[in-house]
Amino acid sequence: MNTDLPMLSVAIPVYNEENEIAELLDSLLALNWPSDRLEILCVDNNSTDKSLEILRAYPTITVLQEATPGPYTARNTAIRHARGEFIAFTDADCQVSPNWLLELWQAFDSPQVGVVGGTLIPRAISNSIDYFEGCVLKSPNHSHGSARTQPYVVTANVMYRKAIFDELGLFDDQNFSGPDVEMSWRVLQSGRYTLKICEENQAVVRHRYRTRFKDFTYVLERDAYGWFFLTSNHPHMAPVPQPIKYFVKLLLGLMVYPWIALARVIVAPIRRSPAWELPQDLLRIAVLWHHFMGTWTAKLAYEGRQPPRILR
Repeated sequence: MNTDLPMLSVAIPVYNEENEIAELLDSLLALNWPSDRLEILCVDNNSTDKSLEILRAYPTITVLQEATPGPYTARNTAIRHARGEFIAFTDADCQVSPNWLLELWQAFDSPQVGVVGGTLIPRAISNSIDYFEGCVLKSPNHSHGSARTQPYVVTANVMYRKAIFDELGLFDDQNFSGPDVEMSWRVLQSGRYTLKICEENQAVVRHRYRTRFKDFTYVLERDAYGWFFLTSNHPHMAPVPQPIKYFVKLLLGLMVYPWIALARVIVAPIRRSPAWELPQDLLRIAVLWHHFMGTWTAKLAYEGRQPPRILR
């Protein structure tokens, strides 16, 4: 046994990922980390496809099941079973680089570092939707913060000290969107730990971004909905978004972005721009609309004027 290195756990929630999960598992089994100091915990969250069957075909992977729906409920199940001193998280539609765990672990260069986020890049670009989400919007991704918003990391590519969960509790699994941000802020508020984000191209995870407009816009609205509740409960960590501001931005965007899109099309033959770059300004309008709708419906629910939405 390699006692010089700590025991690490990797946690992955799985829900109907039969087309993606094998590629992730193969990349995890190729990690540059001793196998006797590593456990991989996959939590099936009531999949209705062949995901569970595929997971069970990998004998070195621990397969858990969680009946309560929600990715953070599944992640919490993995945390409860984890034996590692550190727990890394990624998603079932990702692929990890060989040095992923090593580079995340090396960033814990002091006892005060409680959580480290790695680099997220697109696995592939197939159309204008995944190009925009992965290369322009860059969501999901970590944030270094700003003058008004505290920094945070996201669970698509992150490693925590197990002690964080022992001392500060598990993810808030009552919300499908934003518990990773809330946990980041809990870490900062503890006063005992800090968070770090790796340099670009360190601890790389390749993320599969959405290719269908319907899926993309659903996530925009879901995340805006979750962000409103998150900031309303933690107003000292980030300003609470107001629907009217998004609506004003939408009106301005409707006046400006179509002309920018037209100019982009005109110069495309000169710049030899790929076709997937051309609609990005029109997609910005979609972002503003769905951020407005998500924030507006969240505000109504938060004030008790309509029932809370069930998100997936």
